[in-house]
Amino acid sequence: MIFQRLGRLMYRRRILVLVLAAAFIAAAGIWGTSVFGRLQTGGFEDPHSESARAVTALEQDLGRQATDVVVVYRAPEGSDLTVDDPAFADAVTTVLDGLPGEDVVAVTSYWSTGADLFVSGDRQETYAALQLAGADEQSRTDAYERIADDLKAAGLTTLRGGPVPIAADVNEQVSADIARAESISTPVLVVLLVLVFGSMAAGSLPLAIGGLAILGAFTGLRLLTTVTDVSIFSVNIVTMLGLGLAIDYALFVVSRFREELHAGRGVEDAVAVTVATAGRTVAFSGVTVAVALSALLLFPQNFLRSMGYGGIFSVIVAMVSALTVLPALLSVLGHRVDALRVPLPWTRRSTARTADAEQGAWARLATAVMRRPLPVLAAVVAILVVLGLPFLRVTFGGIDARVLPAGTESRVADEAMSQDFGAGNAGNPIDIVVRGADDAALTPYVAALRAGDGVVTAEV
Repeated sequence: MIFQRLGRLMYRRRILVLVLAAAFIAAAGIWGTSVFGRLQTGGFEDPHSESARAVTALEQDLGRQATDVVVVYRAPEGSDLTVDDPAFADAVTTVLDGLPGEDVVAVTSYWSTGADLFVSGDRQETYAALQLAGADEQSRTDAYERIADDLKAAGLTTLRGGPVPIAADVNEQVSADIARAESISTPVLVVLLVLVFGSMAAGSLPLAIGGLAILGAFTGLRLLTTVTDVSIFSVNIVTMLGLGLAIDYALFVVSRFREELHAGRGVEDAVAVTVATAGRTVAFSGVTVAVALSALLLFPQNFLRSMGYGGIFSVIVAMVSALTVLPALLSVLGHRVDALRVPLPWTRRSTARTADAEQGAWARLATAVMRRPLPVLAAVVAILVVLGLPFLRVTFGGIDARVLPAGTESRVADEAMSQDFGAGNAGNPIDIVVRGADDAALTPYVAALRAGDGVVTAEV
């Protein structure tokens, strides 16, 4: 059998497999984790939609017009300073005029346009809209990082917001959240696995495979970012699916290996039988899940495709690790897989359980299900339908500053733009592409737009 031969190969080449795995972990920890700086926060739009075609037409015919950074400048709390005072104007214009041309393509402000649209109602606050240099999101992010500190105006409160700062803050927040989640979940998982196996050695193996699966998936995504855009949503599915499946697969393999050892097999035979049985189950499960997740690649929206990328990488790395690295680890440990035992009531008779496995609670549950498959199927389907009913009323939204914690600078800037300058501010306009019309036709059209409900102003 192929899987049995694979198991024996992993036993005989166990040192080489573990050395290669260690080298991969080192590379993935350094290069693979750099994926966080290359992920995109957008990707919700269909590239064939009307809005996407309008953006493409604008960039092709008129050049890129998007605002990348919005900087809000406020007078100090309790101050009478306004944008009309020379001190306020000098502080802001000195900053804006000093921005490097290689990083900032265009700057639009109250002083460059004279438009009161850039001034708050109390005239103590204004903002500047910046367009950054760069052909893609990553290059514009790099440009922002170079000028971020230079945007602060002396004597004024400065808030940096807009698409690029928000994206940078989201990436940073996701990285911090994942680190915090892992710091909380890892000790909990260790305790649970030790309770399941009754051994520190056996309990640590699924967690090791889980970590390898996550690092491997990050490396796959990092490689993918060199050829296409990848959404930050891919990280969420990697940590969720990668860790869960890796631990699940490792539980299958480790449990079967221990059973084979307790049944009297030698280490090599135990590894071979384990891979031939539990390993085959892992392989079929991994291929099935990966094929199912590949359906996400058919969607035009990048964030859905990216979730497919992350899920597929997670499943593949978890499956391959459980079929190669884990058997190699078990080959090295051998009977020491039960080392560092934890004295628990339900583990004292573990060596005698193999012969009575068909009398356990799980065996009784499986037998009951097989006796009445149709009623059980109907009950499970009914429960799933009830649980899925709220999905019919789901409302989807894009990623914006609201996903960030309250008090984050880019979110505060976004809130200031909405509260102090209104929905019609120039930092967030709606662009309409009109083709084949002369000035005589455009004039009444623009006038009609200005008269529309909720429209603050319309300009050609």
